[in-house]
Amino acid sequence: MSEPIISCKNCGNQFTGKYCNNCGEKVYTVHDKSVLHFFEEAFHFITHFEGTFFNTLKTIFSKPGKLSLDYCNGLRKKYFKPLPFFMLLVVLYLIFPIFTGLNMPFKYYLSKDTYASRVTTKKTGFNIDSILTTINIAVEARNFKSKNEANIYWIKYADSIAKSLPELTRVEATFNKKSEKTSKLLLLILLPLTAIVLSLLSIRKRRYFFDQLVLSTEINSFYLLFSFFIMPLLITICYKLFPQTAQQVLTDSSIGFFSYTVIGFFSAIAFRQFYNDRRWWSVIKAIFVIFAHYFIVHLIYKFILFAFTFYLST
Repeated sequence: MSEPIISCKNCGNQFTGKYCNNCGEKVYTVHDKSVLHFFEEAFHFITHFEGTFFNTLKTIFSKPGKLSLDYCNGLRKKYFKPLPFFMLLVVLYLIFPIFTGLNMPFKYYLSKDTYASRVTTKKTGFNIDSILTTINIAVEARNFKSKNEANIYWIKYADSIAKSLPELTRVEATFNKKSEKTSKLLLLILLPLTAIVLSLLSIRKRRYFFDQLVLSTEINSFYLLFSFFIMPLLITICYKLFPQTAQQVLTDSSIGFFSYTVIGFFSAIAFRQFYNDRRWWSVIKAIFVIFAHYFIVHLIYKFILFAFTFYLST
């Protein structure tokens, strides 16, 4: 007995079977509208999500570069798609901000970036450079033994001055609040910028830019996982077990150096897997990539982050 001809409710195409051969729309039956099927779909989503997510996570940590290689070669069903996986990590980072990470406070930009102090002066009418000079002179006059003590005093002094300047306090509060979200969402710009670096370093391989984007997404996913999920836990454990040593050793510089060293090892292994590079060339490329990535994060990304967040704050 021949199957009945069905008219697709989405595109109007005439077809037979369970799915439209033109647009892929499914033909829904009475079972599809039952309560049982509603929970069946929920169960399928949970089990499918769990399987692909943890398989993706396992592959990234155990075989760097394999996820990207498989995905570019068409082996995709068992993995979470790279971009949604990266976005999921960003969302988790947004919901559970274990580490301040790239979400730097407004005072950080004023103390480090001449562009930030210049636009803030223009917006608020206060001479930020003069204020910073006053704070720095006060800090230097105290002759602190450690940089950490000097930084704490710098922040307290800056807070006391900011309280006497209502407009500056308002801009700072608004900036810090908005930066919590924009700092995470703007992480997306790391993907194409890193992919450009990968393309330049592997130009002889003649791979599609899509392939470079996929590998860039895997590297930056590992960057998020290690720098903003794993490292905070390791640092917390160190402070619990060895508080005095941790306070002396775990500086921003040492943490950053260790993180990028691990990311460099990850990248070198990934290049061997993905490009089939020689070991020595994989190491050289990895060194170039981590320096380029540091430049992208600390100069390009932070500049865009400040400019965008400051615009939203004023």
